[in-house]
Amino acid sequence: MLLPVEALIDGVVRTLVESILPDVTTRFARGQLYAAVDVLRNLRDRIEVKVTLCEAEAASAATALERVVAGLGTERSAVRIAEALAAAPGGPPAERAAALRAALVTALEALDGLPAARTEAARTAIAEHLAAQVMRDLMVLKPSLLTEISKG
Repeated sequence: MLLPVEALIDGVVRTLVESILPDVTTRFARGQLYAAVDVLRNLRDRIEVKVTLCEAEAASAATALERVVAGLGTERSAVRIAEALAAAPGGPPAERAAALRAALVTALEALDGLPAARTEAARTAIAEHLAAQVMRDLMVLKPSLLTEISKG
């Protein structure tokens, strides 16, 4: 699961101002650094997670949770999980995805107290969702600049 964009930008700004800025000695470079910080601070509250990413995550999570409920059958924990799934709002997509993430936590907590043999199908459903989510998260990453970063 991805970090909130706001937290990521706040961390970059903090690093630039607290760790990088003190070592920047020329006026031009300091000006460029302040310009980058200014752009980041202004972008922070204007960026939204792509709707399609949230929709894909929510659809996958809902399917996994439905499989968990079906796999548990009449177990009392199936009712808790079904209620958490039903409580997830229909939209906006970011809120639905967040609610379904919380429902997955509820499912994992419920499965934790049950025998492994009884929960194998449910655990598989959640594992498949999480594996697919990792791939969705990685697909949006840009190529690394570590080679350029290490050269300085």
